[in-house]
This record gives sequence, structure tokens and C-alpha cells, in this order.
Amino acid sequence: MAFEQDYFNDRKYSLKEELVKRHVLGVLRWASKAMNEDLLNGQGKRALDVGCAYGYTSRVLADLGYETFGVDISTYGTKQAKNLSGSQFLVCDAQTNMPFKAETFDLVTCFDVLEHLPFPEKALVSMFNVCKGTLVCTTPNKKVEKPIRKFMRDYDETHISVKLPRQWQKCVNSNLDCKALKVEAFYDLAVKFRGKLFFKSFNIPTYGLTVRIVVGK
Repeated sequence: MAFEQDYFNDRKYSLKEELVKRHVLGVLRWASKAMNEDLLNGQGKRALDVGCAYGYTSRVLADLGYETFGVDISTYGTKQAKNLSGSQFLVCDAQTNMPFKAETFDLVTCFDVLEHLPFPEKALVSMFNVCKGTLVCTTPNKKVEKPIRKFMRDYDETHISVKLPRQWQKCVNSNLDCKALKVEAFYDLAVKFRGKLFFKSFNIPTYGLTVRIVVGK
């Protein structure tokens, strides 16, 4: 399936901006603690968001002070991103060598993308090559994603590379020569009440709906 207009419209992606931004900030706070560095301060730094879609994560990174770039395989997605954000966007496949020099970015992010890729390990290598600092990813947890998402009527059939946390840990260790690595399952609780979004992330080993990964170079 092509990740173009129909894909985003079917998932009402344009309505998820606030949720995506809260998710991104929560993961960056967790990664900052895990790596003992302030990823929420992007002053004088460069960041790359892989699988940028409409640019919601890129906007967060830019607001944190990063000089921000975004890439996505979707021409439609990057077009929407250019309309919404002041960052720079390119269309490319993260599973190939991306058009950046080695160690260009202090921070590379990849939120809910790896599960869509036939060769996620190639994307990890590609992202790690252009990163000189920290790589942060999230992806669904194979243990629980399918039954929970089907129950919620939110299952995405394009999720072809879903793994358990321990499988992602093994994948990273097998493909990247990293100095630090933390992988864990967690759950985002999001409830909207009287127009305000209540949002909190919980570390739930084994049965968390999402896996977060932080890699230190």
C-alpha cells in the first residue's frame, strides 16, 4: 500500500497532531533520562525526523531549538509537512543511504515507522550512520499490538515488521556498534476531557503497547 493521501485520510491523521506531539515529548523526556543528556534542548544542534509524515514531530524538534530536517517515503506526507512547518523536508526511503553525510545530526528520531518497513534493520543502520549523538525510535509491541488494536478498531495492516522488545534489542545490538542502548515497553494513556488532553506514559514491561528505543553513539 502506498503511504499517500488515502492512507492518511483513512487514519484521520490530521486530527492526531496534539497526540503525536505529546507522545514525542514524552519519549524525548524518557530518552533524556536514559542517556543522561538533555534532548529537550536543541540550541545549536541538528535533528532529523525519519518518517516525518505531516511534520508534527519536526515542529516539536524545531520548537525545542533544533535545526530540523524531515524525510519520508510519502510525497503527499512531505507536502503537508512543508505546509505546516518551517523545517526542511525530503522524500526518500530510510532503508537506503539517505542523502546526508555521516554524523550530520545530533539527534535522529523515528516514531512509529520501523513496523512499516520490510527491512527495518537497514533503516536502523542508515539512521545510525547519519547520527553523531542519539537515535530515538518507537514501534508497536508484537506481544499485544494486534489484539488490542483490533479490539479498538485501529489495527494497521501495513505493520509488517512488528517485534518484541527483546527482539528489537537483539536487532540493534546485531547491526549497530553503539555505546549505550535502552529498550522498554510502555503505554500512552490519553484522555480528552472538556477539550483538554490528559496524557501520561507508563512503563509496562512485556505488555506495554509500544516499544521505545534509545541508542547512544
